[in-house]
Amino acid sequence: MRIFNRIVMTLLLAGLFVLGIYMVVYAFELFGYSLDSLPFSGFADGLQGFVNDVERGNLAVIPLIILVLLVFLGLLLLIAELQPPAPSRVRMGNGTYTTRRVVEDEVSAVADEVPGVLGSSVNAKAQRRPGAQVDLEGRVRRGDDVGPIKSNLRSRVQEHLSRRGVPVSKLNVKLVEADPRQTKTRVQ
Repeated sequence: MRIFNRIVMTLLLAGLFVLGIYMVVYAFELFGYSLDSLPFSGFADGLQGFVNDVERGNLAVIPLIILVLLVFLGLLLLIAELQPPAPSRVRMGNGTYTTRRVVEDEVSAVADEVPGVLGSSVNAKAQRRPGAQVDLEGRVRRGDDVGPIKSNLRSRVQEHLSRRGVPVSKLNVKLVEADPRQTKTRVQ
């Protein structure tokens, strides 16, 4: 969302800059341009009528809905811009950090050693508090009982990471059935 906000603000500020240049040129009648030569009489009359309708309180439903939506859109963009960015490193303790890639490699190494798991994919996200949110997807054979494999996988990953000193605030384990011929580990 932050990139979208910056694009919108860049376009808005560029438009205001160009508008400012035009206003200076027309206000000081530079290069033969004058304010009287602008074709905005119809636009100015319509804008003045719209502002008068807003002041009187007799605005049509469609413009009122558009104005309310613009207010909410502006508020949403402001909140999204003010929200601090997600941290890029995983906080382990007091002043110690590690990268998300290290956490992913540690989890992947342990997951591939668990009996019944043919392969895994890991995604770690840093949090503002100590620890990481880890999404672990393990691939198992079709027809295997996934309950014991899932609990064994979860406990071994948590034990290994606690021995390494890497706190995990949330560990999501998902098992999917896969063909052993198409996974990294074929026979166990």
